[in-house]
Parts: sequence; C-alpha cells; structure tokens
Amino acid sequence: MSAGDERARAVVALLRQLWLGLSTYRLFPDDPTRPTFVTAAERVEATAATAVASGPVEVGVRGSLFLLDGEQLPEDEALAKLALACFERRVELLAVHVPPVTEDLAALYRVLTTPSEELREAGGAAEALYAAGVTAVALSAVGPAPVAGADHVPEELEDTPASPSHVPDASVLASELMIEDLQGSPEDQAHSLLARLRSFTSGLALEPGRGIDFQAAVHDVITQLPDGIRRALVEELVDTVKDDPVAERLIGTMSNAELTRALVDLGRSGDRDPVALAHQLAEAGVRHLDLIDLTTALQQGREEAGTIMAGLEQLGLDISESAVESGGSVGEVLAGYLTATKADDVRTLRGGVPRTDRQRREAALLALRDYVMVETDLEQIGEALHVWSERVERAVRERDAELVTAMVPPMREALGASADEERASLFEFSVKRALGRDLVLDIAAWTEGFDGSDPRPLLAPFGEAGVEALLDLLADEEDRDRRAHLLGLLRRTVHGHVGPVVARLRDPRWFVVRNAANLLGTAGGPEVLDQLGATTRHEVPEVRREAVKALMVAGGSAAVPHLQRAALDGPDDVRQTAVVALGSVLAPEAATALATIARSSKSRSLALRTLDELAEHPEGPACLREVATGRSPRASWRVRRYARKLARAKGVQAS
Repeated sequence: MSAGDERARAVVALLRQLWLGLSTYRLFPDDPTRPTFVTAAERVEATAATAVASGPVEVGVRGSLFLLDGEQLPEDEALAKLALACFERRVELLAVHVPPVTEDLAALYRVLTTPSEELREAGGAAEALYAAGVTAVALSAVGPAPVAGADHVPEELEDTPASPSHVPDASVLASELMIEDLQGSPEDQAHSLLARLRSFTSGLALEPGRGIDFQAAVHDVITQLPDGIRRALVEELVDTVKDDPVAERLIGTMSNAELTRALVDLGRSGDRDPVALAHQLAEAGVRHLDLIDLTTALQQGREEAGTIMAGLEQLGLDISESAVESGGSVGEVLAGYLTATKADDVRTLRGGVPRTDRQRREAALLALRDYVMVETDLEQIGEALHVWSERVERAVRERDAELVTAMVPPMREALGASADEERASLFEFSVKRALGRDLVLDIAAWTEGFDGSDPRPLLAPFGEAGVEALLDLLADEEDRDRRAHLLGLLRRTVHGHVGPVVARLRDPRWFVVRNAANLLGTAGGPEVLDQLGATTRHEVPEVRREAVKALMVAGGSAAVPHLQRAALDGPDDVRQTAVVALGSVLAPEAATALATIARSSKSRSLALRTLDELAEHPEGPACLREVATGRSPRASWRVRRYARKLARAKGVQAS
C-alpha cells in the first residue's frame, strides 16, 4: 500500500469520527461534558493524531463530497452528511492542523449546527470558529483572501475588493451582462455572453461560501435565454469545460434532467451527437455516467409525463408493463433510481438545507438514528437513549402526537428491529422508561375521562415495544381499578401487535395469562386460536374460563372446533362455559357442534344444558330433531326425550 493510500485511509477515518462526534453533539448541545460526547471527542482526537502525523489535513468540500489533494475521497454516507453540514454553511475547506480536544470540537460542532443565516450575520462559519478561539481546526473558503480590517494587503491580493460583493439576483445579473445588447448570430451572442460572464466573475468578490447563490442566479439567467442562444451557449460550455473553470461551474448549476434536454436539443438543431457530448462531460469528470443513460433515453423518446426513462434495465430495474402494474408507475420506479443517484446538482443540495424548526428537528433525529446505528459501545447508546426517552416522555405528556411519531420510528428502525438482542433490548428498555406508570395511567384517564382523547396516535408509533411496556405495567399494578384502566387502554392499542400478548400466555403468573387471554379475545383473530385452545387446559380455573370466552370473541365460527373440543374433552369447569360460548355463535356449524356434544357428552347434565342452548339457536330446531331420532352417535333415552320435548315446543315434528 502506498503512502498516499495510507494517508487517504487515515483522513477518511478522521472524517467518519468527526461525523460521529457531530451526531453525538446534537444529542447534548447544551452539555458537551456528557460522557457520551467526551468519549466521541476522544475518538476524534485519537484518529486525528494518526491523520496529522504526516502533516495537516486539508479537505475541500464539494456538495456531499470531500476532496483530498484534488482527488475525491471514497463515497461514504457518514462523509457525505458531514460534507453537507459544511456545504450548507458555505464552508469550502475543512482543515485539521493538530488533534482537537473536547472544547475545540464542541465549538466546531456549535458552528456546524448553527443555521446558515445566523452564521452569515456573525461573519461566516470561519469567523465564528476563529472567534471561539479554535486553532486546531479551521473552516474557510477555497483560495486566499485579504483579512478584513488588516493594515497591510499582500501584493498578490491588492486588486481584490476589500469587502464582499452583494450577490445579484437573476434580473440584476441579466442587466449587468447587458443581455439585451447582444448582437450577431446565436453562436456569436453565446460567445460574447460567456466572455462577459468571465469578466464579471473575475471582478466579483463574494463572502466565503456565497458562490452557490451566484451560480443559482446564473442558472436562472441561462434558463431565460432564447432557445438559439441557450443551445449555442451550452455547446460552447461543453466544448470548453475541461479548461474553463467558469464553464465547469455553469455546467454544475444545471440538473441532470436540464442538461440532458439541452444536449438532445443540440442534436435536433445541428450536427452534434448528444450522446457523444454526454460522454465528453462524463470523461471531463463534471457528470456521472448516468447522464449518458439519460441522454440516450431522451433521444429515443423514452419519456413519461415529462420524466426521462433512463438506463433502468442496465441498472437491474424492470420497466415492463407487468412490473409497473405491480410495483407502481414507471415514474415511481425512476424516482427510486434518481433518489439513489448522487448527482452534482447544486440547486438540489441547496434545497436539502433544513430551513424550518421541523426540518431541523427531523435532521437531528436522523443524526441520532445514524449515531446509534454505527455506535458499538452499548453504554454510550444507552446514555443517548436516556436523553431521547426523556424527550419522548415529555412529548407524550404534552399529547404531541406529531413529535412522538417523528421521534420513535427512527429509533425503532435503528435498534428495535436489530438482530442483536442487546441493542433491541436497549430500545425496549428506553420505551418502558418513556412510558412510565404515572404517565400511562394519565393516558388511561384521558381516554376514559371527559375529553375522551384517543390514545392511539400517541402510542401506535411505539409498536410492539409499547405494548410490552403496557403489559409490564399491567402485570405489576396491584390496584384493581387501575388494572381495569390499563386493560381498557391496551384493548384500544393492541390491534396489530398481538405477538407480545401471545407470549404472555406462557407467563408463570396466572393473572398475567388471564389478562393476556382477555386481550386476545378483543384484539386477536384466527391466528391466535390454537394458543387460546391450549390455554383452556391451564392449571388455574380462572384462566381456563377466560380462554374459552376469548376463543368465541376472537374466532367466531372459526373457533367452533376449539370450543367443541373444550366442551367434550376439557376440564369439567370449562365444559359448560364452552357450551354457552357455542350458543353465542350464530353460524350453522355452531348448531351442529352443539348437537354433537348433546349426543356424545358423558355428562347428562351438560347434555341437557347443551340442548337448551341448541333450542335457542337459529339453526337449532332441525338439529334437535336429529338428536331426538337417535342418529349416530346415539344419545341416552333421557337426552332424546328432552330433545323431543324442546322440538315440539319449537313446532318441529321429532318423530
């Protein structure tokens, strides 16, 4: 391995730890002395010591990418997010001179979590970090610039304006470039316009990071040009992009779709090959290879509702009609492809900057999710989750269902579905800490109180972990009235999450099993009948009887075989309960089961009670006649006689 490769690997490791530290800082922005952040800072310091051993680290920021010595570092999700955090705050160079200590990193992360508007008011990210007294790490724009307020300016910077220029909007820029004064053929006008842009750009001094706003203004000017001039300008930009920084930046302001349409437009109006032009841009390194697929597709007319269908088959995506019918429109398939494509679209990156409180909150939650996904120290994860659970508890208490819905799913995704039992257990423990006894009882009081609040929006985001928490509280509650409140709350929230309830059927505490059977009767379905059927043989009578009732409620006609079995073969105390439950099932198969029990039961009293239930059943009279006539299996003469009596009472001839 070359020294260059070793250095690149050390820089990548440092950048990853910097992102991990930033994610940790977002958890405790007001208290960087937390052990979790201190540990993350120590890791950054250790990796920085390795990275700067051969000299200071300086990486350029280009959207979601980092450049080291002009070469792009490997694409990595953590690096991309750190780069964007810098890019959004107009930072174009990140430098690490010496290993930063905890205080340095706290100041750096404070800058990288401050909204860009506030940073501009403070003089920019570089000035804000310098004002904090940090010298180990520096943020700045690429290229030299005079120091504001200095009494001496180096000769090579004498012509640079002393103060930044205002970024013009599209209309002002068009006036500055004298668009209306362009003369000659479209090619001549495009050439003159590009020359004016070069001249205007060379005399424009922007504050660090404001270049993106200027490029956006240029983009708006280009889109408003007449078709002929725009085509000629795009053609000249493509031809000069390798050697002209202005052309490279202007190409960078165009999205893939816009550039593709411009290239195909050139092919339709001249002798240039759009696909060859796309190859030219890809070879110059200003666009990814997907531009070639897009250009080829549009040239062939593959477009739907204004969306270009590009190279999807080569990417392993099926765009046949059958695939579209089963998996969404072609546009939806393409959307998935474009989402995965890391295009160099400046305006798209600008659109991704969190601007509202809600967007910032979502960004912080995603950062927390990323942190717990990559963190391997369970103790550190546990501390982060402690803070998370406190905020979730407050959101539940304030009945902020929107915030609960935003906060819980990212953590459930990161930990709750983990194959690692310890990580999954951490999530469950944190949910139980958030859903404490007093809070849950308050929720139950809201539900049953005057305002009749619906608890489901608050509790549904917790999924099965929330059901587990409520079941634990129910199991530990000694007050009868409070248990009733908790059962009522669970009945409203357990639908779709019966797994934890089924597991409670194996609990050694009989009252826990009874409660689980009761809940399964309310929220279960045919999928829980086998478990409830087995529970009808539980050693405790109260549990057995509850399981029989739950069978009827949960399964309806599907529960008939289980109830018949309980009536014939179950313990004595559940047989009559099973017969009564069968009488409540109005399906014809329930009447047939009652007739079978009447003929087959060894208990005459149970057989007679079964006939009473059968007589009241909508399908019962016909079945009574079958019992009375002595068909196999043959009932005792007392049972047959009672069946004839009931049949005559119902107006049915039994002989």
